[in-house]
Amino acid sequence: MTGPTETEAANPVREAFDAAFYLDRYPDVAEAGLDPFHHFMDWGWREGRDPAPWFIMDVYLSVNPDIKSAGVNPFQHYVVTGRLEGRPLKDDYGFRYDILKNSPPLEERVLWARTAARKIQVAPVAELEAALTAAGSLAGLHISVSHDDYTASLGGVQLCLVREADAIAEAGRPRLHIYPAAHSPVIDVETDQPMVGVLINGERVGLFAAAAVAQALTGRVSKATFAVHSFLGHTIPAVTAILKAAGLRKGFFWIHDFASVCSNYALLRNDVVFCGAPPPDSQACGICIYGERRHIHLAEHGDFFRAFEVTAVAPSEAAMALWRKTYPKAAKATRILPHAVLEPRKATRPAKARARTAPLRVGFLGMPADHKGWPVFARLAEMFRSDPRYQFLHLGFTPDEACNATFEKVGGPGGRSMAEAVETLELDVAVIWSLCPETFCFTAYEAVAAGAAVLTLADAGNVPRFVEAGEATSRGLVLADEHELFALFRQGGALALARSRRKPQRFDMTFSRMTADLLAKGAGR
Repeated sequence: MTGPTETEAANPVREAFDAAFYLDRYPDVAEAGLDPFHHFMDWGWREGRDPAPWFIMDVYLSVNPDIKSAGVNPFQHYVVTGRLEGRPLKDDYGFRYDILKNSPPLEERVLWARTAARKIQVAPVAELEAALTAAGSLAGLHISVSHDDYTASLGGVQLCLVREADAIAEAGRPRLHIYPAAHSPVIDVETDQPMVGVLINGERVGLFAAAAVAQALTGRVSKATFAVHSFLGHTIPAVTAILKAAGLRKGFFWIHDFASVCSNYALLRNDVVFCGAPPPDSQACGICIYGERRHIHLAEHGDFFRAFEVTAVAPSEAAMALWRKTYPKAAKATRILPHAVLEPRKATRPAKARARTAPLRVGFLGMPADHKGWPVFARLAEMFRSDPRYQFLHLGFTPDEACNATFEKVGGPGGRSMAEAVETLELDVAVIWSLCPETFCFTAYEAVAAGAAVLTLADAGNVPRFVEAGEATSRGLVLADEHELFALFRQGGALALARSRRKPQRFDMTFSRMTADLLAKGAGR
């Protein structure tokens, strides 16, 4: 095959072309041993093949029909001429429109969860009884409840559970963890015979009928304690029966999210905008896909709070204030226990001196999820992808190949922590743009501890409070909306947050032991 002449105009096209993506997407090109760029320029564009994850040929032509009529290479046109003309890559009604357009209906998601649960085979109760017997005395048993198997998943709540479990084990107490047999976006009120997964002392035992777990615990347990970290996916009456079978009267309920307030645990009306949790019978709830199920969540959680003497625990004042304002049932008691605190680092290596002319390193930390503001960061990276003032990075466990940010893997078994990655990569700015009110937000603390500044949204719960608790812009800036964010980068105001200009203090993080800390202080007994 004869490749195209690489004129001066073609050079930026080659630079923008993603050869690795092309070969992965179109293995026939790799199998034929062809140069991917030459293949695309000769044939691929005519066949509608995409040259990069961020450039979808059909979409570009649909919003630029004159380019389709002209019969020219759309990608070459965009790189050489189109982007200078401000040509759109797609219909852009904003990321919220995309979420509304692409999200499956709530009841369809619930149906998927219930269907998956019906396919699960439960283990014989004899296996559970054998595991309980092998664990020895169950005196002082601590029972925790959450939305998944924390030993097999990665996330903030899961890490909290790990720390709680380790502290309980250090105290010499046995542990039992209960999680739903199938993931669900809401609590379960449809299943007649719910199933739960069981961990004993951190080891997975299996999936069992919830009623069988209650029966197996009856008469075996004394001086037990419990902590509910999430009821999502659970049938609350079934969990209530398990806790009562263990002889429990009082315990802890952690406000990691707002599922006790609404069936959307993030309080996002129709998954796109923070709602503030208006009255359940309000018109605002009437137009939301979660409105009908909100009544169910409130009623089921209310029954639980009436069944036990519950101490509600929040990791921040912001979370507790919102919960108190919106949850109609008062807890027996409330506590504030931060998941972590920052301590000035006593001895630290001098920060590397980067050139003041080096690009500002801007990062997104964690899972590329819509409610965490990933679409805003992705848009920011696209808008300024060719701007030499900025460099964009995504630090997380799972990449989004369609984003114009360099991916750095963080977390997982043996992986470096987020704070270590932020410090090693000398990240200047972390964009933490949660659309929902964060009850705590580990990544904000990790970013600041490692010397990065945080750019966040005013509605992001504890994050803006944390940022504003620092002196001046030492911890970053709180902005009104994404338009102000984009303007900050366009006008160069973000450059003032460079490490070389702020000379930030770095911190060590001291982590909470969660419910174990409360029990050590005699709370909830």
